[in-house]
Amino acid sequence: MKLLTAKDLSLQNEGYFAFKHVAFSLYQDEIAYILGDNGSGKTQFLDTLVGLKSPDSGKIEITPKARFGYLPQINPEIITKTVKKYLHDVQALSGKLAVSDTQLKELVTYMGMTPYLDRSVQQLSLGLKQRVGFLAAVVGHPNILLLDEPFSFQNSEMITNMLDIIKDLRDNHSGIVIASTVQDDSIVSYFDSNYLLKDNSLIKVTSQNESTHYMLIFTIKSNTIALPSNLSQYLKVNVENLIELKVPRKLKDSIIKEMLELNYNFEGARVLEN
Repeated sequence: MKLLTAKDLSLQNEGYFAFKHVAFSLYQDEIAYILGDNGSGKTQFLDTLVGLKSPDSGKIEITPKARFGYLPQINPEIITKTVKKYLHDVQALSGKLAVSDTQLKELVTYMGMTPYLDRSVQQLSLGLKQRVGFLAAVVGHPNILLLDEPFSFQNSEMITNMLDIIKDLRDNHSGIVIASTVQDDSIVSYFDSNYLLKDNSLIKVTSQNESTHYMLIFTIKSNTIALPSNLSQYLKVNVENLIELKVPRKLKDSIIKEMLELNYNFEGARVLEN
């Protein structure tokens, strides 16, 4: 399902285009990665998607009941609250849809922020402020998450932890956009679609990986639940206690998770040649 669609979107600043005639769609269960040089228009594109800027032409269509989370590259807000108070206030704004208190505590610990809970956000280093901003963007459990340069100022452990949180949101049917100036080959496997913002245009970068399919192999237990319609469409083999599903690469992890919740045994996966 489409969560957000930009149609023929253009934005000018002082007579110069930040981007023009952009077409873009973000889907459920998708992590979209936008690569571009400094000054290429990534920040202004995300600001436009989230509604902080108004486009000069084109339109943006957003799914009803969309819940946005946004990590800007630079947060102009001066936050004098403690980390703990700030995150709890952000959590409260999302009400019942936000993560629970227990989940928030786990997120804070996972992002290494427990020692700083009683510190003012304003007093933190750039890297720690960025972690607070990332946590603030995800505590409302958004179904549309926009992240501008989320990995700058972070070490490899924190980048991996952030990606794990992002992937968990994706597996729970959110759509995520990550904009960055750096192409890091070590994390490219996390992304379902890749774009290049260059010369005011957004270009989708296709690769062989995008068309890759997996055959997922499961066996049935005594308490296994029948396949729902969203999974039965991928069914290729159903023989005795054996189930095989042919699924796109980007859905592999989320479908394995769903099948385990239905009490199937996961026996393995094999890559299918294109």
